[in-house]
Amino acid sequence: MHMLADHLELYALGELSEDLSSAVESHLKTCVDCGIQFEESRVSIGQWVALADEPEYCGPENRRSPRIATDDPAVMTVLKPERSTRIAMRIVDTSKEGMKLRIPHHLMTGTIVQVHVRDLFILAEVRYCIPAGKLFHAGVQIHDVFPACG
Repeated sequence: MHMLADHLELYALGELSEDLSSAVESHLKTCVDCGIQFEESRVSIGQWVALADEPEYCGPENRRSPRIATDDPAVMTVLKPERSTRIAMRIVDTSKEGMKLRIPHHLMTGTIVQVHVRDLFILAEVRYCIPAGKLFHAGVQIHDVFPACG
């Protein structure tokens, strides 16, 4: 039996009663599907909060969502074409669909990467990679987001 989406969202907002909060917390320890749904709710809530103070997006680009500036440290692993070791990098900005990464070396368009930031693993595809001083900026399209276990 899965938790109700409304309960997961209210739990993420900290607005669930103590009894229900305990039940949700206990359930999340054993149910991967609800854990993923909870993390998606948390990410969405974080984006809503960040966007609430932003003016309405009317950028010149064809993006569906605005980018939110950040400077988060993260670790990236190239999954395809060949698996790499962990690469320290930074997330420059992010949106619902993608991120701009500051990375130490060039990646080819179409490369599949896994980005580990905070308690999330993000599966993404490189859409572009351009020089930025001694480093590179890579734009990646997000394919999936998973909570990090443990």
